Amino acid sequence: MGTYEMFWDCGFCGTTKLLGKSQRHCPSCGAPQDEDRRYFPAEHEKVAVEDHVFIGADVECTACGSPNSAAAAHCVGCGAPLADAEEVERVETVVAGEQSGTLEERRSTPPAPVRPPPRPTLGQRLKRTDRRVVIALVLVFAGLVTALLLWSRPTELTVLDHSWQRKVDVQEYSQVSGGNWCDSIPSDAYGISRSERVREVNRIPDGEECYEDCSTSNSDNGDGTFSQSTSCSTVCTTTYREEEVYDTWCDYTVDRWITVDTHTTSGEGLMPPPHWATPSVSNCASLGCTRIGNKRGTYTVHLEDSDGRDGRCRYDQDQWAAMPVGARYEGRKRVILGSPVCKALGPRIE
Repeated sequence: MGTYEMFWDCGFCGTTKLLGKSQRHCPSCGAPQDEDRRYFPAEHEKVAVEDHVFIGADVECTACGSPNSAAAAHCVGCGAPLADAEEVERVETVVAGEQSGTLEERRSTPPAPVRPPPRPTLGQRLKRTDRRVVIALVLVFAGLVTALLLWSRPTELTVLDHSWQRKVDVQEYSQVSGGNWCDSIPSDAYGISRSERVREVNRIPDGEECYEDCSTSNSDNGDGTFSQSTSCSTVCTTTYREEEVYDTWCDYTVDRWITVDTHTTSGEGLMPPPHWATPSVSNCASLGCTRIGNKRGTYTVHLEDSDGRDGRCRYDQDQWAAMPVGARYEGRKRVILGSPVCKALGPRIE
């Protein structure tokens, strides 16, 4: 553990990086050290207390005997003016703030302006923001957008017209190629060919890798110095090796009904009523035979709201057929999108 000088900045004249223990007063203006302005130095700037008893000693204060730099105008120990200070032998010079150079050089060269710290970038500002706050804001924004899209208001819906569409699939009994691990193939598979493949890769523990994890912490001693300690711990992680596991893969053929064609019928209005296409099929059960497959229909009602805006809703066939042209219903419409809320269709208005 080492003990080092803390830094402080003079709030009266702007001198920076003054030593917390050695310089109790600002050497430029004599202002006393403000404990609230002390801070830890950067790692490459830290000054060990035990090695710097006479830091930058050029003159000795006649009031308290403290050693000071010849460039200082006031004693760093008591703040007294150094006009009558006695010169002493220099032991070591440490630049702190703007205390470098001779007194004549400091008097002839105006101090450099104290520049404000650079403005943090957007990325730096975001990194300092609690991620949970950002996530919460995103969720709130998404909720507001969803609420706006779903926002609806009452309206009157009038039936303008109807349309419908029906589809019939035609299936053929055919040979279908497939592949799977041999313990999972269909029971009616045939024409099977086998091969060895890697089914999975296992990670097998294979020792450890260890390293020293060290961290350095600073502790304010309250007297212008700070103690720095380093703690280390051994961290070990398990290493793994990969082991391939082989199994038997089967390529096979099965006979299945597959959709080979779709026949569509469509129309406008309630009459003539919707009807299905009648494709020609063989209705046998051997390879190459055909049959009727899935049937599906959509039934659309064309509506106009009280603002004269058109919309479309899909219903089952019975409800679709029970809504004649000109019938009026209580309903709702989206405020943002302007479309009718199909599931919110109310009773008929007589």
